[in-house]
Amino acid sequence: MTLAPLPESFATTRDALHRLAVYVISPAQRQVNGEIILRATPGGFSTFPFAGRVIGVDRTDLVVDGVRHPIGSLNSAARSAGIEPDIGQQEQFDVPPHGDLDEPLAVDAGGARALGAWFAFATAVLDAMRADAGAGEDATIVRIWPEHFDVAIDLGDQAAGRRATYGASPGDAHHAEPYLYASPWAGRIDPFFDDPGFRGAARTYRQLTRAPDPEATGIAFLREVRELVRRDA
Repeated sequence: MTLAPLPESFATTRDALHRLAVYVISPAQRQVNGEIILRATPGGFSTFPFAGRVIGVDRTDLVVDGVRHPIGSLNSAARSAGIEPDIGQQEQFDVPPHGDLDEPLAVDAGGARALGAWFAFATAVLDAMRADAGAGEDATIVRIWPEHFDVAIDLGDQAAGRRATYGASPGDAHHAEPYLYASPWAGRIDPFFDDPGFRGAARTYRQLTRAPDPEATGIAFLREVRELVRRDA
């Protein structure tokens, strides 16, 4: 799987869709079954099926139970989903401010396409890690966490101190561009884990796109982390 250059609209679109995920899409699911996790889908992301429903994003559309709605404001999206925007999320988590609930979200088609491609890339890389998991490593499913808007799994023997989180962020306070990351639960167990922003290691979008095969490079990076965690625990 290749990675195309990011459009100028990427960061603005990512942040707008992050708000949509935090204040509308994830809460619509949580209010029914208590779950907040999302998943990558063609063109974007969505809830897992819940009570016969699926709500998500396909490029510039909000898709509610198979019906497409152009993405507008948080209020209009919430009406389409059948809820009120859950603005209480702003006080509970480190999430982007909800802002003006009636202001149209700045979602550009190119930026949305790039975000969907990143989530698909990340899911493919993390699925390869899950396929590697051995007995006792208890690999979680691949899921998008709405608070940080990252795709992640946890994998490894926790009792032996060999568990780590492996994931992919679309960009945040640590790195402006998307990046793969790994963070051992035991902390900085090796100089390899040298990211200045968190207790782990990262490979940025720019580094990945410079490789002949970004997907293979990303998988190799996370596999190297797994071996270090096994060795140094």
